Amino acid sequence: MPRKPYEFPERGELVVVKIREVNPHSALAELLEYPGKTGMIHVSEVARKWVRDIRNFVKLGQISVALVMNVEENKNFISLSLKRVSKKEAERKMLEFRREEKAEKMLELFAKEAGISLDEAYERVGFKLFEGFGEMYAGFLTALEKPELLAKKGISREDAELVKKIAERAVEIREREFKAKLEIRCYEGDGINRIRELLERVGKKFGVEVKYIAAPYYLLEFKERDAKKGERKLGEIEKFAERYAKELGCEFAMKRVE
Repeated sequence: MPRKPYEFPERGELVVVKIREVNPHSALAELLEYPGKTGMIHVSEVARKWVRDIRNFVKLGQISVALVMNVEENKNFISLSLKRVSKKEAERKMLEFRREEKAEKMLELFAKEAGISLDEAYERVGFKLFEGFGEMYAGFLTALEKPELLAKKGISREDAELVKKIAERAVEIREREFKAKLEIRCYEGDGINRIRELLERVGKKFGVEVKYIAAPYYLLEFKERDAKKGERKLGEIEKFAERYAKELGCEFAMKRVE
């Protein structure tokens, strides 16, 4: 499992967890990115609705995204919440986690070719990529085009070249397609013109294409090589469109399409 370079998570951090034990009033979860660390989810933090039986909401082996509520390092205690994580936050965190799983596979190849253990590879390269580029996967992608930037993160030239070599074999650089379904309703007499104005503003500002499906639905599409950048762009589009739609007196909703 991909791991973070820190012993404990921070309060307010989103973490990927696996349920290891379910009790009447709480659940014990393993923090997959923090080896050896577990957290407690109180029954009151499992769901936004009243919980009659905690087992209806969490199962053994279940993998979820949780919010770190509190960390007491001296007691080795971490409290977690499932109900305080939105669906969008959970989706973004799981995408990040899946990317880091791919990065760890590449780090395993690095370790094999360098003749070292995976733990040593993390210390020598993995954690430096994470701290330097926000995630290991982004570091491997950077190595493809600008391996010299890795040196600024404390990675030797020899290791940077090996990282690039591994990335060239493992990463297929292609544009990823991002799609979102827009629902727009304007009840004023010139509603059609307001919708047109909104879509034109979104298209021009973000360089995206918007197609008509059937009133009140539209399909937004664009491509990005960097998955993280694409996810961030979707979030920016949604915030901008929501704000501008409100100014126009329109109702707006956006849903990601896989």
